[in-house]
Amino acid sequence: MLIESAHRLLAGEAPTPGTAAEVASAHRTTIGQSVRKQTLRFIVSSAAKSGLMALPQYQVLDVEVVEHFVAGYWLAFPRRVMDGDAVRWDASLELPTYRVRKGLFVRIDASFLSKIKPDYGLLRTIAELSQREDLVARVDKSDAEMPFVIECGGTFRLLSIPAGSGTRTVFDYRTVAVPPSSGARLPPEYARLSAASVAIVGCGSVGSKVAASLARSGVGRFVLVDGDLMLADNVVRNDLDWRSVGLSKPDAVEDRIGQIRPSAAVEKRRLDLGGQESSDATDAALVAIGGCDVIVDATADPQVFNLCGAVAKSERRTLVWGEVFAGGIGGLVARLRPGVEPVPHAARRQILAWCAEHGVLPPAGTAEQYGLSLPGGVPLIVADDADVTVMAAHVSRLVVDALTRDESLFPQAAYAVGLKPGWIFGAPFETWPIDLKPEGEWGPPTDENIADELNAMVREFFPAAPEGGSS
Repeated sequence: MLIESAHRLLAGEAPTPGTAAEVASAHRTTIGQSVRKQTLRFIVSSAAKSGLMALPQYQVLDVEVVEHFVAGYWLAFPRRVMDGDAVRWDASLELPTYRVRKGLFVRIDASFLSKIKPDYGLLRTIAELSQREDLVARVDKSDAEMPFVIECGGTFRLLSIPAGSGTRTVFDYRTVAVPPSSGARLPPEYARLSAASVAIVGCGSVGSKVAASLARSGVGRFVLVDGDLMLADNVVRNDLDWRSVGLSKPDAVEDRIGQIRPSAAVEKRRLDLGGQESSDATDAALVAIGGCDVIVDATADPQVFNLCGAVAKSERRTLVWGEVFAGGIGGLVARLRPGVEPVPHAARRQILAWCAEHGVLPPAGTAEQYGLSLPGGVPLIVADDADVTVMAAHVSRLVVDALTRDESLFPQAAYAVGLKPGWIFGAPFETWPIDLKPEGEWGPPTDENIADELNAMVREFFPAAPEGGSS
């Protein structure tokens, strides 16, 4: 066996007379292993590498680097390269919580790779190669730490010179070169999601998870409606965390979306839809909701459902909603497409009739959110994060299905999904499809005076807020 192994090694290095080949090393390390002790990291994606290497050599350009400090590490990314006011390359990284640092970018020949040293003499080397003697004076005048991004023979380096005067210590970042993706991360049909818009009414535990999931899927525009604050108690079931405690939920979810998909556009409406708000604010929110391709009701509030359903029917928009049953025993998800499924209010009636046919209504909760009191002295059971996450995932799936497919993968419009034994569920993951029959006409009312009547009704139920109130 030893002789056989040696023969394979020699044959691999010289497969035919007069030729030589290098046998791949059996010692392989991952990217994570190679940088685990490096606290300064410069992350260069395959797309950034291709774009930056297309720029001319020996031309010193302005560069922007975005950076943040997390878990004891400084993580930096190339963001933009400028030639004066002209943009030569842009990574479209608009990360509001990251600091932006401005410095210099240059590409030099691979033969100079050995001259790139993490010391102050590097500046003189770059000045000589690019014939830019003004660079030394420019750095000396800088009142902020200045990054230098250097490309040399396909290798990238980020070196940072602190503010000050004279010779200074240079911070040397470890480059993390991200290889090209081995395959598509999303199905091809998801490409159309960048032009899609989704209104999410209710940015709580379900709504926040739906927003994050749709951002990952590629949805390009969101309208977020909620009048509540993110509180410490919400952390146990919300997609948000302690960094958002004290923020209005739409602001917190907007930030979450921005961290996942920086290019997404977000419109916020900080109001309690169906609550005591000004009629103007309510009307503006309903208009914004009706302008979206899909409306998601994540409130489990009948009054909010009525408002969202009325807008969906009038504007012919797909309505998706989800509810987590008390105690986390399961939930309901439904999707109504204009002209295919019944109008929202008729669908709601059909679902309640379906429940009545099975001899039991969905379990009603206690004063504690998602809690369920059981007879016989059984302790209160409460829906946990996993229960909410499962139902939110089903809601997200219905939204993506409606936006990417002409023929839905889901043969029924509504499903009751079990997570624990209880109600009609005999076991976890038991699913009951609910067949809904077309009923009602989608589209705006035909009564010519209906617009004035609806406006009057809105102003009656939602009187103008006092001066200084919510808007």
